[in-house]
Amino acid sequence: MLIRRYLKYMGGADPADPAHNVIAHVVTLGATNHGTTLSGPGALAAVLRDAGVNVEPSITAIAGSAGYEQLVGSSMITELNRGGETFAGVDYTVIATRFDQFSTPYTATFLTAGPGARVNNVLLQDGCPVDVSGHSVMTYSPRAISVTLRALGVSTPLVCTVHPWNQDWGLTG
Repeated sequence: MLIRRYLKYMGGADPADPAHNVIAHVVTLGATNHGTTLSGPGALAAVLRDAGVNVEPSITAIAGSAGYEQLVGSSMITELNRGGETFAGVDYTVIATRFDQFSTPYTATFLTAGPGARVNNVLLQDGCPVDVSGHSVMTYSPRAISVTLRALGVSTPLVCTVHPWNQDWGLTG
């Protein structure tokens, strides 16, 4: 989410002249681009918030203010996605895992390309069902690492292997 905020609000992208973008490539792993339901409680929080119930104190006590801002329907997510999810001249590689227990549903991490932007939405398990990495260990996944390197222009094979951290210490669902 930080990179998208940088692109939109802090000069990372130049919508008037994409040739002047500071950022050309974005790679995200399990980002909450459309908010998270936190495997359920976040969806309930959205319903309560829409009904006028102030759930922010309760949620921030558990998940912190950053956790609250990443919920489905939060003002931060809504504002970040207003006017489009991407910027012209930026290549986005968005990596998700079917076993993500924090960025839920996992498909909410995927972006839709706007005019002049390129988006490659990657599900780790497509072509590699043995990679059962969850959110917490996706950065250790050999497949996620190889997808990231390739997105940044490194000539490397696309890896599919089991690794010792891919079980998320029993947290995968």
